[in-house]
Amino acid sequence: MKLRLTALALAGCLAFSGGAFAQRMVRREGPPPRPFARSEMASPSTEVPMLPGEDVVLEVKIDGQGPYRFGLDTGGAGGGRISKTLAETLKLKAIGQVMGGDPSGKNVQTLEVVEAGALSVGGATWSGVHLVVRDLSHRNIDGILGFGLFEELLLTLDYPARRVRIEKGELPPADGREVLAFEDPHGVPQIRLKIGDLEIPADVDSGNVNGEIVLPGSYLDKVPLESEPKVVGRGRTGFNEFEIKQAPLKGSVQVGAVTIDRPRIDFIEIFPQANVGQVFLRRFAVTIDQKNNRIRFKPPASTASGALSPNLPSPPSRSENILSIAG
Repeated sequence: MKLRLTALALAGCLAFSGGAFAQRMVRREGPPPRPFARSEMASPSTEVPMLPGEDVVLEVKIDGQGPYRFGLDTGGAGGGRISKTLAETLKLKAIGQVMGGDPSGKNVQTLEVVEAGALSVGGATWSGVHLVVRDLSHRNIDGILGFGLFEELLLTLDYPARRVRIEKGELPPADGREVLAFEDPHGVPQIRLKIGDLEIPADVDSGNVNGEIVLPGSYLDKVPLESEPKVVGRGRTGFNEFEIKQAPLKGSVQVGAVTIDRPRIDFIEIFPQANVGQVFLRRFAVTIDQKNNRIRFKPPASTASGALSPNLPSPPSRSENILSIAG
């Protein structure tokens, strides 16, 4: 799901603009139902560029019209979201409603669901796609592709190459180093972060544009920090507002064979779920195999060959900080 948080100094207002957290259906036992009728590939693999910008945004066609700008949010359960404006322009058929909210579970809302006859990304096409209608007028996109859309296919977000690949096949068995097993208790991929003796479940969230690692506020006194957490702004989803605190970790985070020293940790009091965002993900080509619940974090060839240390440094903090969290 995607939350866009814009923090201007300490008093900035952080606005979450509907992604993983703001767009996720109410939590349920197990993954959500299949959000499309059928998927087809013109060839075994198709590859498309990420459009310029910080978000993972792709060109998408709906019922032969477009292209339109859709974000790709691995933290967003289900088939995806569509702007109210585009849904009305295309005269998409309403098929029902869904209860939606952020992970806090507070202020849940009833949202309309429409069906797209055909949705295409490159040479991949899905028919009968269910899309939740949202007001996206504050963002430069027409919709969001959800994690559930790719449940039958391999999905690769190659951040270094700025490409997205969709293909048939499966990843090799998990080895605990480059290929990891993941869980999906609420319809998005969840891995384990190791911080000291702690193992913390965290959503893999491509909609979290500038966040590195987000932890619930309950971890403030459980992880070692280099300094007292500081308030960096106020956050807002389409459902709630909250305070954001931030501090660098004293030590490292380990994910498989990768160790990251002194990552920037953002704490959100009202959310119960940890989150790994693009500041972490963009070091890799990330491939997700939903059929086997496997995920691969593949660094660039130079890093894999040993030219760079596996202890990847965190990016410097910025006085103007944009944090997005997808779901």
